[in-house]
Amino acid sequence: MDDEKRKLEDHFRTGLFIIAMFLALIATFQFYFSAQEVIETWLEYQYVPIFRAIFSFFVLCACIYLTRFYIISRR
Repeated sequence: MDDEKRKLEDHFRTGLFIIAMFLALIATFQFYFSAQEVIETWLEYQYVPIFRAIFSFFVLCACIYLTRFYIISRR
């Protein structure tokens, strides 16, 4: 009975984790596209591509850092 309860609890935690990661993914996409619109709104049109590239570069660096952190911490 105790082993069955632990297994059910593990499935519940896994389900919650998957739901939380899905919501975080949606929020990340919304933030990314909103930031792109803010760049278009606040900057002159000739500087928009430069700041979009810089923003995308920082997002890419953050993704690489988080991925490396996750992979290194799992080993």
